[in-house]
Amino acid sequence: MTFVEVMRKTIAVLLLLVSLPAVAAMSRREEKDRVAALPEAHRQFLIDVEPIMSREERQTYLALETDAQRDVFITEFWRRRDRARGFTNYAARDEYMERLVHVKENFESVFSDRGRIYLLKGPPAAVVDVDCPNFQPIQVWGYPYLEGLGHDVELLFYIPRFRREYRLWMALEGRAAAMAMSDLAVDPTALGRRKIAHCDPQVIGSAMRSMALYGLRTHTMMEPPPVDAEEASAILRSVVIADEKAPRLSAEIAIAFPSGDGAKTDAQLTILVPRAELKTTSTGIASVYTLDVIGEVLRDGKMWEKYRYRFDFPGDIADEKLPIVIDRTLRPAAYTSRVKISDPASGAQTVLVSELTVPVILSRVDGEGPPSSETIALASIREDMQSSRAKLRIVPLSENVISGLQTIDTIVSGSVHAVEFWLDGKKVATRRSPPYKLDLDFGTVPRSRRIRVVALDSHDEPITGDEVVVNTGTDPFRVRIASPRVAPKLSGPVKVEVDVRVPAGKELGGVEFYWNETRVATMFDPPFVQTVTVPRTDGVGYIRAVATLKDPEIDPVEDVVMVNTPASMETLDVHLVELPTTVTISGKPVNGLSESAFKVLDEGQPVKIARFEHVKDLPLAIGMAVDTSGSMEMRMATARDAGAAFFQNVLRKGDKAFLVAFDSQPHLVQQWSPNLKEIHSGLAKMRAEERTALYDAIVYALYNFLGVKGQKALVLVTDGKDTVSKFTFEQTLEYAQRAAVPVYSIGIGIRGLDVKGKLNRITSETGGSSYYIDSADELSQIYADIHNELRSQYVLGFYPSVKPGGKWRELTVKVAEGKVKTIRGYYP
Repeated sequence: MTFVEVMRKTIAVLLLLVSLPAVAAMSRREEKDRVAALPEAHRQFLIDVEPIMSREERQTYLALETDAQRDVFITEFWRRRDRARGFTNYAARDEYMERLVHVKENFESVFSDRGRIYLLKGPPAAVVDVDCPNFQPIQVWGYPYLEGLGHDVELLFYIPRFRREYRLWMALEGRAAAMAMSDLAVDPTALGRRKIAHCDPQVIGSAMRSMALYGLRTHTMMEPPPVDAEEASAILRSVVIADEKAPRLSAEIAIAFPSGDGAKTDAQLTILVPRAELKTTSTGIASVYTLDVIGEVLRDGKMWEKYRYRFDFPGDIADEKLPIVIDRTLRPAAYTSRVKISDPASGAQTVLVSELTVPVILSRVDGEGPPSSETIALASIREDMQSSRAKLRIVPLSENVISGLQTIDTIVSGSVHAVEFWLDGKKVATRRSPPYKLDLDFGTVPRSRRIRVVALDSHDEPITGDEVVVNTGTDPFRVRIASPRVAPKLSGPVKVEVDVRVPAGKELGGVEFYWNETRVATMFDPPFVQTVTVPRTDGVGYIRAVATLKDPEIDPVEDVVMVNTPASMETLDVHLVELPTTVTISGKPVNGLSESAFKVLDEGQPVKIARFEHVKDLPLAIGMAVDTSGSMEMRMATARDAGAAFFQNVLRKGDKAFLVAFDSQPHLVQQWSPNLKEIHSGLAKMRAEERTALYDAIVYALYNFLGVKGQKALVLVTDGKDTVSKFTFEQTLEYAQRAAVPVYSIGIGIRGLDVKGKLNRITSETGGSSYYIDSADELSQIYADIHNELRSQYVLGFYPSVKPGGKWRELTVKVAEGKVKTIRGYYP
């Protein structure tokens, strides 16, 4: 079983274990009692939003235990509605509250028919009051459009006999229809007392026909908008709620404040749980103890932060008490900590409530009394500069494409006698006096480079360091162990800090911390800080962080830091070479081939295929780069529409895409996204102007694929030759060869043989295709051909037997029958 397969199985188990708790159904009496027990402000919220609150949301809200939890629910309640409407910054809340004020001032109640419809659908475009001798008082609302009903909607409200509140009239059938009509008939006892103000039978007739057209669908207008039940109850797994029926766990808690940086202090909670009270979970020959941790930190009764962790211990552990260590970085103040510890195997749990008085922890702070914020900041800097403990950090480099001469600068403090600079696993320079900086030439073609800077002591032994990788692409899902990065000598408790970048529209499933292959903890909420105990041995080990999303279609990502490695240990970068391959017979793609049908030759020598997948079953990652130079102005509308249709037909669940527009320089108009609406929005933003930076656009677009696995393709649309690029054709070709992403170029109205020749070279070297058309109207057919080819490809992969950094190597893929199209080679 491969590592990825193991991880997928692990994730599936974790998702099962942390599945959302069901909201226990409450009786009407129980609901009433819980509502009565709410504080006035939280009870009023329930009343105000009743027309738009789903049953699941109401049950979840009433299941919460504290005001702080209810405040979190209210925040998420409005955020859900912002997301559903495409709003931000609580615009949905502000809109609703504005409507609520109007309803309270002008209608009978929030729960009346007019009140509900106004709150749910907004103000009508027109309101007509009708008062005719033969009818009860009537009011007609007109809407230009209502979702689910259509255009030019008229709603008829009337005051039933012996009532004072308007009701929505329903056009029914059979005997119910007669009753509905009689409801509209005037109350004879009131006729003599009424003063007829305005009578227009045509308005009534038009509204009745409109209501008859919509039938019972009008009743659904007063139902709350649908809400995903799982999303509505998600808060229940992230806040501390005790189950009074669960078996009790006993636990001991100790609180310490081991370190601080002046502005914040590390509040460390150590919880010991008796092993005898826990049950193991067994799979095959392995067994583990698992403890789920949900925590809240309150300040002045408000939710300051909340977190969720998971701790695993081997089933054969000998310790009588299992330790859970929780680090929270807090500003000096008074807090309340609430921690719930649960054993999923037995259902046992406990809730620990502790008061935290977080102190200021400073070194060398002069004077007495509480320090000011300026004093804290100054003391923190002074402590770093005067501490004998060595620290080294690389000044962050740009996340954009980097090439040419770059200055690697560092921030160094403590006792450091020299600094080594390494590039891609090779030492390039040593600086023995400040400033510790170095100019590195990254070459003319941007590619992924690893920079490591190591601080040495007086015996030239490594003591600490930092490491960064540049030109890593724009794939938004990343995980990085921020500290420690270089750890030649490390043992005992080590504070590990992890940074995670999550794609827009996605949710983080969790971050797992490992010492070697032993999982230490799983965290679900930031900050991702965990104390990992490194055994006091001389052996080499590693700290690993693995991040997963709540999307089984997206593979986990990980980062590894080696610990206690010899200074002479060589860094190897063994990578999988992927070959997107198309097989055609008579110009048509061939599906259904097995791995045995392919033979891969590296410089003429056969290699073992380590990966084989049919793209029909794989998610696609597609980039589109569209020429938006001035010469495209007359073609832009057609190009946008054709691009929208292409993505409409191509993108499926699990696929993602990005958009680049280029004129005098390339612009990322839409980052990686699986959302078709966002892709279409990016296309709509494209405007034609200025000149053509074709080669820069190819490099920049291909850069976005770095770190992206699986099936990839770049679609390039242009109408002319390059005029202003910084990169030359040769540099662009080399970058395309290194990227190994099939490029499909579409030339519109291109006549020059030189331009066609260069585009043909790029597409043939990368396993793509070139198309030349005279009009943008022909784009749709080209896109259909590309779509068919992408869904018919195979991905072959092998591990090269040569060290990284070598020269270009030719590749050949053979099949028994058919024509093969794939990348021509690779750079190790």
